[in-house]
Amino acid sequence: MLIVESQSLDVYRNLAIEEYLMEHAADHGPVLFLWRSECAVVMGKNQNPWRECRLGLMRDEGVSLARRISGGGTVYHDAGNLNYCVIVDRTSYKEKQAYEMVFRALEPFGIRAEKTGKSNLSVDGRKFSGNAFAFRKGRALHHGTLLLHTDLERLNRYLGSMFDRIETHAIASVPAQVMNLGIGGEELSAALKAAFCSGYGGEEAIRRQESNLDESALAPLAARQISDAWRYGATPRFTLSAGDVELEVAKGEVVRSVGADWEGAWFADLAFSLVC
Repeated sequence: MLIVESQSLDVYRNLAIEEYLMEHAADHGPVLFLWRSECAVVMGKNQNPWRECRLGLMRDEGVSLARRISGGGTVYHDAGNLNYCVIVDRTSYKEKQAYEMVFRALEPFGIRAEKTGKSNLSVDGRKFSGNAFAFRKGRALHHGTLLLHTDLERLNRYLGSMFDRIETHAIASVPAQVMNLGIGGEELSAALKAAFCSGYGGEEAIRRQESNLDESALAPLAARQISDAWRYGATPRFTLSAGDVELEVAKGEVVRSVGADWEGAWFADLAFSLVC
């Protein structure tokens, strides 16, 4: 068993660490990774940022946009949000087991949580955790957010559509009423580590900081995370109507343009002018 905690608040580095651990930590058995980040919006692998995020507002206020390797909906991160990630062999993965780890960790704080919807965790019907999954090379990754002291006003401002008329098969987020748990990150981290050890084998786990990882293997993953080719270019094909202009975009590039001569242009460069 392996437990890794990150001291970095860089959302791109931490998402890269999740992928790194999925690919390079199989010999350690079950893995738990805990991390936080500065203010950021993180979308699922198969989502459209122009439909999920208010990118103009995020740009003006210096909020990062990231895309993770798992599916699911778009979430807001800040330092008041603790993220957990469990990685196990795919043959032994049980979705319920990861949720039960969180439930056990919350019990000492007098919090009784339940699973709601497809992959949310809630208290009294209000969501405090969204979860998503990835499967690769015989490994399963299950990760989720835990809202502790998150700025919910900023969360609600950044999540929403930049354009009204987008047609796409990209996964859409499902809005939900959210809440903060109001407990300390250090205390919950300790509880999660104890619940992980008891729930995934009961043995003493190897513990590492993210600074102990192989930087030569981690660096390419972090570089891809921050790249426009990943954040924007990985968006599923979509069409957009804005005023007298109709565009079709694939892999981040305009492949059909009606009402403007923009074929071949990088859509991320055009988007703000279309809003204006």
